[in-house]
Amino acid sequence: MKIGINARTFDVTEPSGAIQSSIRLTQMLHERVDETVLFGSDNLTNHYPNMDVESTFYPSSSQMYGVLWERTILPLKAQQQNIDILYAPNGNGPLHRTPFPTVMCIHDVNAQKGMSSGIHQLYRRTAVPFGANSADIITTVSEFSKQEIHEILGIPKSKIKVVYNGIDPFFRAEGNTQALSLPDKFILFVGALNPRKNIERAIKAFKAAKNRGNLEHKMVIIGPKNKSIFKNLSVEETDDIIIPGFVSKGELKFAYTAADLFLYPSLYEGFGLPPLEALACGTPVVASSSSALPEVLCDAAELPDPYATNEICKSMLRILENPEYGTELVQRGKARVAKFTWENALSSLLDVFREVRRSR
Repeated sequence: MKIGINARTFDVTEPSGAIQSSIRLTQMLHERVDETVLFGSDNLTNHYPNMDVESTFYPSSSQMYGVLWERTILPLKAQQQNIDILYAPNGNGPLHRTPFPTVMCIHDVNAQKGMSSGIHQLYRRTAVPFGANSADIITTVSEFSKQEIHEILGIPKSKIKVVYNGIDPFFRAEGNTQALSLPDKFILFVGALNPRKNIERAIKAFKAAKNRGNLEHKMVIIGPKNKSIFKNLSVEETDDIIIPGFVSKGELKFAYTAADLFLYPSLYEGFGLPPLEALACGTPVVASSSSALPEVLCDAAELPDPYATNEICKSMLRILENPEYGTELVQRGKARVAKFTWENALSSLLDVFREVRRSR
């Protein structure tokens, strides 16, 4: 099989979780299938020197130009490359049917639900339905997202296949951490400063838990700057709130491992990798009862109502004041994490590719 990948979104310095997942699967596809080709900016050759890159008429890494390019030039270049399947991993498939099968991944529909900036909402609400209807198969990362795509985009469930994300083995293995200057005792949050991550309530719950439990803990917030496509949110660093920003994978693992608690009361997640990464590093988790998180975490974490700051606070204290309970959650988490591997994800994706080739 020769697989073409729309890699337009890969050319970023601080990739989101969805883009990181797409990059990981792409790298594994390159190792497993006969031939792969990346479609996107010429900058991709610097990031992926061992992979073929098709960047004709794409001299700029401009996001706006890239959107136009992927809708017009990419389908023509893909046909010239004689690919067997085009994989569009970030909801960026062609707007019309193509001579070759297309598999398009939609991680979630947060933009369609008003959780992105106005321009991004307009783009996703306009372009994604066309791409989804034109694609042969849609993949997504959870049963929750499958139901959302069906209800909001009107795509038949029979056309939507769930390919769960995997956890990087790096977070499961011993060692490989890179020291990061952090407080002795802290609660960790990992994610972009995006309102749907519920960081404002997370901070309120942290402050409430600190007061009620007489805790010495600080709160550490790690993640990329908020992108212009998302609604803006500003969080200031204080004596109790430390914001290292975007860190290396080794530094992130160090933070996961050193934290006493991982806090992730997100309002909306198509999957939710950070809580699983924290559990893989042996840190108990407070997440939320919203969206895909109960499906992914099951009984391996505290899952309070993310809109109820008091419930988030109680869940935090339940773990911090009862270390044995935290250890029990981590043990459940280790078993849960084992179910989500990139090998399983790749196997599921290859099954989808085989199905779409047979159907064409």
